[in-house]
Amino acid sequence: MPRNTAYFDSQASAAASLGIDIYEIRDAKSAGCPAFRSGRVYRDELLTWLEEKKLERIHSASSHSDEGKNRQRMIARTMVGLADCANLGLLTDDQHFEFGKTIVEAAQDKDILHVFISVVFEWLCDTFPELPDAYKAHPKIVKWLFQQADERRRREKTKQEKRARG
Repeated sequence: MPRNTAYFDSQASAAASLGIDIYEIRDAKSAGCPAFRSGRVYRDELLTWLEEKKLERIHSASSHSDEGKNRQRMIARTMVGLADCANLGLLTDDQHFEFGKTIVEAAQDKDILHVFISVVFEWLCDTFPELPDAYKAHPKIVKWLFQQADERRRREKTKQEKRARG
């Protein structure tokens, strides 16, 4: 497996190599991401920071009690730690997914599930421009995402039917 570059010499090369929109990288720098030093963009710090920002959406759920928010924060920190391990090459993509899925399912929290689905989906889209390529590389992950989408459609349909009945 090829070794990942520790840093990029420009934001443009980071965007191209990581498959991230250049504007997302610029926004990260403007928001204070520590991955930008001496004109370089440090890969692991950028990926970790972006992951943390995605997971911060968990913290914004206002309908939870303080205990629920603390629980979500702990789970979010764990998920960020998993992402760090994957970025460092300590976990494979499949291991990262399996550990994350296990935590998300055990948490039984729809906000955490939605963030995890979003993170996994964005990662697949960024990594594999074509769905067949993603399926070939990670069939278990793609199948899980489709199952989640099917379940969500079923729930929405059930809600609509209940509303229609009055």
